Amino acid sequence: MSNRIGMLLVFIILVSSGCQTDKDVESKKPSDMNESELPDMHAFNDPFTLDFLQSTEETEEGFYPFLSQTGKYKMDFPANGVIDEWSYSVKDNVFEEVHISIEDDTGFGMDVIYFSSNTKDLLKDDLDAFKTRLGYDGDFEKLEKDDRTIYYSHYKNDVFRTFAGYILNEQGTGGIEVIYNIDCLDKEEQCRKNKQSDKKRGMAWLESIQFIDGDESEDDE
Repeated sequence: MSNRIGMLLVFIILVSSGCQTDKDVESKKPSDMNESELPDMHAFNDPFTLDFLQSTEETEEGFYPFLSQTGKYKMDFPANGVIDEWSYSVKDNVFEEVHISIEDDTGFGMDVIYFSSNTKDLLKDDLDAFKTRLGYDGDFEKLEKDDRTIYYSHYKNDVFRTFAGYILNEQGTGGIEVIYNIDCLDKEEQCRKNKQSDKKRGMAWLESIQFIDGDESEDDE
């Protein structure tokens, strides 16, 4: 009987130890993990990009949690995405510009620009400035969320299919310009075939971008 109790105790200890190890791995940021613990994805293989990633657990298939260095917004980040360090720019918690290249043959690219001072009162001016930067003179559709409003459009030129959005913080200050480009040059057939799936993917990414309030931002730090 004593042998059985001893074996049972050993088993419980081993299981508990294993569970604790799993929890420790899940709670660690990817930048604090060993290389062997990281997914074999471009995003996790790039040291600069790795600093922005918060977990090795997917938020959606092919996406992982990203936290801005301003601490003011978060979003889903593509597994094959790499942040272009040479063009990255941040100023305290008031401005950040992130350019993301996708390391595969799809031709995807993403841009995210955060402005802390943008407000509802300046919405028209901010949207007009965004259109000027895009070279786009059409209208934006509107998608309302509980804490933010997304103004977005889909359009195509000779080179890119573009999903552009402007996200306004409805519970404070802050605006985010986002651009999701798909290279269609010499890929017309592929672009036509993937039109609906690209739209779904682009909108899912836009909707994943969320502002972080002051308390949550302080907790993350």
